[in-house]
Amino acid sequence: QRIKNGCTNKLKQNASEINADLLKYYSHIQEVFKAFEVSDSMPTPQQLKDAFKRKYKKEVTLEPEQRVPIFMDVFDEFVKDCGMQNNWRDATYEKFVSTRKHLQGFDPELTFDALDETRLSEYVSYLRDTKNLRNITINKQIDFLKCCLRWSKRKGYPTNPAFDTFKPKLKTTRKKVIFLTWEELTKLREYFIPERKKYLERVRDVFLFCCFTGLRYSDVFNLRRSDVKTGHIEVTTVKTADSLLIELNNHSRSILEKYKDVPFERDKALPVVTNQRMNAYLKELGELAG
Repeated sequence: QRIKNGCTNKLKQNASEINADLLKYYSHIQEVFKAFEVSDSMPTPQQLKDAFKRKYKKEVTLEPEQRVPIFMDVFDEFVKDCGMQNNWRDATYEKFVSTRKHLQGFDPELTFDALDETRLSEYVSYLRDTKNLRNITINKQIDFLKCCLRWSKRKGYPTNPAFDTFKPKLKTTRKKVIFLTWEELTKLREYFIPERKKYLERVRDVFLFCCFTGLRYSDVFNLRRSDVKTGHIEVTTVKTADSLLIELNNHSRSILEKYKDVPFERDKALPVVTNQRMNAYLKELGELAG
C-alpha cells in the first residue's frame, strides 16, 4: 500500500522515498514468483523470505577462517581436477568455459548455500530471458552445473541439497534420429567408387567405422593407434568424457587393418578429414550410391 504524502518513518524518509523502496521490493518479489514458474511451483513463505533476505542482506565481513567458499573458485578447481583425470579434449573445456561465463554473469559472488531451489530457478530465468538461450541449451547448462556440484559434494564442500532434485520443466523438441537400414549400409559399402572419385573411399571407410563402432565423428577424429588394442579399442569420448571399451567386429577390424601401415599426422588410426569436408563428401557419396 502506498504511503500518503506528508508521512515519514523512523529513518526520516519522506513518502516518495518510502514508496520508491516499496516498489523496489514489490518488483523483486515478482521476480521470485517468475523464477518459480520455471519449475511450475509456488514459493513457500520461507523461500520467499530467504530470497528477499539474500537480495537485501547487509554486507558482513568475515574472518579469513570463517569465509564462505566462493563457488566460482571451486568451479575452477573442479574443471582443473576433472579435466586432468578424464583427459578432457579442448571441446569439453570450452563447454565448461561457457558455463563459467554464464555463472559469472549471473552472480560473480555466488556461494554454495545460495544455490537453493529459488536461486536455481532464477538462474534458469537468467539463461532464458537475459542470455536468450534455447530450452535444450539451458538443460545442458544445468547438467554441467550439477556435474560440478556433485563433484563439490564428494570433495566436502557445503553444497545445498536442492540441486539433487531440481528439474526445471523446460519443453524441448525431440530430435529426429536419422539412421541407415542394414540394406542401405550394405549398398553404400559395396558401391564401386569411380577412379576419378577415389578420394571418397577414405571418407566411406571412416563413416562405416563410425557405424560399426557407434562412435561419433569427433571420437574417430581423435582415435590414435595407441587406442587400438587386441580385439577392441579404448577411447575417452569428447562430448561426455566417458571412458569406453568397444569391441571390434569383422567390419571395423578390417578398416583399421587397411590403414595400419599408412602414416597419418599425430599417429591417427584413420584418415579423417575435417567435419565440414566429411559432410560434403558424404553427401556426394550418397548421391552417387543412390
